[in-house]
Amino acid sequence: MTSLKEIQESFQRGILAGDDTILSEIKDSPKEKRKVLFGVYRNAYVARLAEVLADDYEQVHAYLGDAGFAKLAKRYIAAHPSDRRSARDFGRHVPHFLKTDPAFAAHAEVAEIATLEKALADAFDGPEAEPLSLAALAEVAPELWTRLVFTPQPTALRVTFATNAADIWSALRDESAPPPPRRLPEPQAILVWRQDVTARFKPLGSEEAMMWDEAAAGTRFGVLCEMVATYGGEDDADFRAASYLKDWVDMGSLAGFRLAS
Repeated sequence: MTSLKEIQESFQRGILAGDDTILSEIKDSPKEKRKVLFGVYRNAYVARLAEVLADDYEQVHAYLGDAGFAKLAKRYIAAHPSDRRSARDFGRHVPHFLKTDPAFAAHAEVAEIATLEKALADAFDGPEAEPLSLAALAEVAPELWTRLVFTPQPTALRVTFATNAADIWSALRDESAPPPPRRLPEPQAILVWRQDVTARFKPLGSEEAMMWDEAAAGTRFGVLCEMVATYGGEDDADFRAASYLKDWVDMGSLAGFRLAS
């Protein structure tokens, strides 16, 4: 006699892997065959996963339309069956999938829109940290500033886009007609973080992106100023570096600092 555990495992394989062994445990109804009856569960499972993806990637859905997103969901579910208990994790592979799947890989902006959506969602769900304040920086003696090493917010993430995906995402969020997709003449650096209870992003110019990357890697502020001077010229280099730093503090994208030895 088949145990309950065996039936449950067979049922799960029938839903997740298309294994029809479970059909031997199901009886035909007066109106429908067992395969049709079990198909209701299979279809409902796939439909629920598609709803999860649509919730997580709202702007990708808006950009592709219902038919295009249904195609994405069907191909993604087949390639990445759910393997975690939390539905929040199910769509974690979507950005990479869109980069590599033959049906979508030629449209780089789609993967980047998904990358931005996932980064914003991850920032929203990320750990709490008190933001660095200007008042705290003001207490640092001027002669110590060159030794400052800054700590980014734990939710902060830097991504780089080759297309105008950020502009497309913003237009879709505002329910406006998105601009045509295009490749950018130079890669676009994007900083994503959470400020208070809102996930945000900001495009960074190339110099600011360089300084952010170096600061996040633990480079001292004195060296950051030297790097800014080398990158964009010595005129006003200290002012430019200080302006970037003030913007990051105002944005709440830094969590603190320490003095390097």
